[in-house]
Amino acid sequence: MRLRILFFGIIFLLIPLNAFSIEITITATVPSPSQLPGGGVPAPPPAPTRVIFEGRAYPEAFLTLLKDGKVAATFFAESSGLFKKELTGIPEGTYTFGIWAEDTEGRKSVTQSFTIGLIRGTTTTISGVFIPPTIYLAPTQVERGGKVDISGQSFPGSQIKIFVSSSEIVKDTKASPKGKWAYKLDTSPIEEGEHKAKAKALWADGEQTQFSQTLSFLVLKPGALAYKGADLNFDGKVNIIDFSILLYFWGQRKPVNICADINQDGIVNIVDFSIMMYWWG
Repeated sequence: MRLRILFFGIIFLLIPLNAFSIEITITATVPSPSQLPGGGVPAPPPAPTRVIFEGRAYPEAFLTLLKDGKVAATFFAESSGLFKKELTGIPEGTYTFGIWAEDTEGRKSVTQSFTIGLIRGTTTTISGVFIPPTIYLAPTQVERGGKVDISGQSFPGSQIKIFVSSSEIVKDTKASPKGKWAYKLDTSPIEEGEHKAKAKALWADGEQTQFSQTLSFLVLKPGALAYKGADLNFDGKVNIIDFSILLYFWGQRKPVNICADINQDGIVNIVDFSIMMYWWG
């Protein structure tokens, strides 16, 4: 984070050691006083205090701007993923601002926060804000050797690094022009048990976001999911998706997807359907 102050034509540059990819520019604009007939100097009219936020999010993301924990503004990012928002009329003082985004799938990012002091009559520009990516994974339970789909949204073209903390695995993918990213994680080299996944985005010149939310998934021994009720796709719900899977294998004996044979009697039929209705929702 770089802090640049412009006051009466003098520029001070402060670079903290724990620098983020956020540039804060504070510009103090002071009107030139005019001379009165008696030699006095009139008080200049108070200039508005403004704060401008600009940076990168996801295409058409819905952003929420917080001031001291309360909503100060909501707005949409551009289709390019860039955003800019201005707040005016804020009294002089020290404030903690936060900003987070909701992607087009309704998933939320973590909140990025920073505390700054505002000077009366100045314009403070907080630029270079880089919103962390959103993240989603499914299924949350998988037999070892299966795939976990990890996906989310970020700034278009950004490099995504996915971290599986319990196994020290790092995987790379890239956000599409629409900001969407995805990766199929092979669980073959991962030990059985609970694991956690998170992601961050990187941009040119070493810019990077904070980590996304952290999500958990469970790797089980092969065959452990064969008798897990009617949740055929293991997304934690029994709904029309599971019913569609059941219909696809309807009437089959020893189906390839053994989970479709819910009662494990060797055929997908009305008995399996009845069990699914029991667990519906």
